Formats: sequence, structure tokens, C-alpha cells
Amino acid sequence: MSDDLHVVLCPDSFKGSLEADAVAAAMARGVHAARPTAQVRALPMADGGEGTADLITHTLGWEWHLSDVHGPTGTHLTAGWGFDPNSRRAVIDVASACGLDRVPADHRDPWHLDSRGVGELMRSAMDAGARHLLIGLGGSGTVDGGAGMLAALGVRFLDADGQVLGTHPAALRVLARVDFSALDPRLADVEITVLNDVDNPLTGPHGASPIFGPQKGLAESDIEAMDRHLEGLAGCIEAAGHLKRPVDTPGAGAAGGLGFALDCVLGGTARMGAAYIAELIGLDAAITESNLVITGEGQIDGQTSRGKVVAEVVSRAGRLDVPVMAIAGSIACSDEELTAFGLADARALCDGSTTLEQAMAEPAHWITARTQALMQDYLARTE
Repeated sequence: MSDDLHVVLCPDSFKGSLEADAVAAAMARGVHAARPTAQVRALPMADGGEGTADLITHTLGWEWHLSDVHGPTGTHLTAGWGFDPNSRRAVIDVASACGLDRVPADHRDPWHLDSRGVGELMRSAMDAGARHLLIGLGGSGTVDGGAGMLAALGVRFLDADGQVLGTHPAALRVLARVDFSALDPRLADVEITVLNDVDNPLTGPHGASPIFGPQKGLAESDIEAMDRHLEGLAGCIEAAGHLKRPVDTPGAGAAGGLGFALDCVLGGTARMGAAYIAELIGLDAAITESNLVITGEGQIDGQTSRGKVVAEVVSRAGRLDVPVMAIAGSIACSDEELTAFGLADARALCDGSTTLEQAMAEPAHWITARTQALMQDYLARTE
């Protein structure tokens, strides 16, 4: 093999340890340790979860803005979002305003949390001139059906006497009517693209409450009641004439029902996050010019094939006949399953020689080491 080896690095973040750009940088050190003359292009990836806004903003050179918004408990916090004044596109992570990590451990009761800050970020983006909102739905800590977000955009939730209610689920137990008359009129001219990696409906056995509620602090005994609340909320919105798609629309249950509010109520378009981001950053063109692709994520397992970054990279590289290898924190698949999945090789940080504690303490070091070993074996096979 000649010394003009071109390698594309497109990992997801290793959640809880390293952001995607730091993972790519660690991989690059490993590639160069094995082949100093290799030409490396880093295109960190995301699937619509936490870090999506930061990744798109920095990869594409957009502006980074900070806004003061209400967090899920009602306290003020600062949330960042990206904006491109040329295309008038903005990118927002719901996690920055209502993420689970924004909720103190002793306040994780979704009955008393809402997504108001997401709507405030959308208003800030429109104030800046945005006419296309990209909204990543991963990592939310709320199960309010998007009521808080809608309220921040002008929607009023009323009781039987016409009194305005708060928007967390406990306050909406007496909801009688939803008033859209003051909905921000700019939304009529704004395109909304919802970036997601789940297809759950709003309600029912696979809905937001039973599937995602418990991880956000919803008691098992409250799952049925929360599901009924979301069903009632959707019913009131439908009665107001503002339900554009049915409640069982795939993805409506994402982010505690923010998918429902953005897609079914505001008319947004749902896209699988990894696929949309790959198109946005020009991943196919980069792969076409490469000899090898290295991707990765925290864990490669049976869920990896369902809309995750590694699956998207493997699919695109496979169509272009470029081999793909992966680095992961852990691998819960056999070698045969990895081959069937389309990976030429894969290495785990926690491979028996390294403990979880060691890997978490120095993730960049171990990613570099595993990438170097991966590259040395690849070069030995191909030269």
C-alpha cells in the first residue's frame, strides 16, 4: 500500500466520557502512530442526541449563541445553540434546555417538570432570523408531551373556568381546553426538522411513559396515569383543531412527547438523526475519497443497527465499497455478528485487558491505543 492512505474518522460520542470530536482526535493519534503519513479527515457524528448542536455548529463553522431560558424545574439556565446566518438554519438540542442532566437528582419527578426552555430557544433562533430549525431530541428529562415548549411559543392551556394553567403534567390534570390563538405567527414560515433515533408513538405500551418515563424518574405506579394524561393532552389539542398528524405517528413519543408537539402539532418533519447529519456534513463525499473508515460509539450491541451512528456509517461506506472498522467502549456482539453487520474489524476499550474503571479514567488514551492496534493489523493484512 502506498503512503497516500486516506482515512475518514466519523465516531459518535462515547456518552459519559468523551464528545465525538475528542473521540475523533484520539483516533487520529492512533492512526498516525501506526502510519505517520496517513491523511486523516475527522467528521465527528451524532444521531440527534446530546451534543448534536455543538457538533453541527463546529463542523460547519456556524455561529454559537447562548440564551437564558427556563430549565425543566423552572429555574433559569444558559443553553447554547447554533446558527448559520447565510442559510438561516439553526440547530437546537432539547437536552440543553430540558435534559435529564439539567434536573437535580432529588427533583427527577416528571409530573413537575416541563420543556418550556425548548420553546424559548426556538424563539431566540427565530429572533436571530432562523427560518429552518433543526431540533435534536435526545437526552430529555421531561414527559410533558411538549406542553411547556408550546406554551413558550404562545399556546395557552386552560381549565374549565378559562384560567391559564402551568404546563408540567401535574398542573394540567384539570386541563379542559387548549388555545392556539396566540401561537407565534412566525412558525407558519419556519421549517422544522426533528432529528431522532426512536420510532415510539406518544401513548400506549410502546409510548413515552412506559418506555422512557422510568429512566427520567417516573414511578412504575404512575406510568398508566401519565399515559392517560398524554392521551388527554393530545385529545384537547385535537379538539382545538391543531393536530396535524395522529398520536400514533412513529417518533411522537420521543423526548417525553416533544416529538409529538414538534411533529404532530407544529408540522415538523421527522428524520433519523444520523442519516440527516451524515448528509449535512457531506459524509458520502469524504468516504468516496478514502481507503478506510473508522467509526465508533460507547457500545456496539443489538441496538446499534437501529438508526445509530455506526449503522449509518457502515451502510454508506458499504454502498461505496470502502471498508469500515470500529472502536467501542464495549462490544456485546460475536465476531460473526460484527462481520454480518458489515464491520471489517472492531476493538473494545474494555476487552478483558482493560477494566471499565481504567477506560473511563483515560478514555482518550485507550481509544488511541486501540486505534493504533487496529491500524497495525489492517496494514499487515493489506500490504
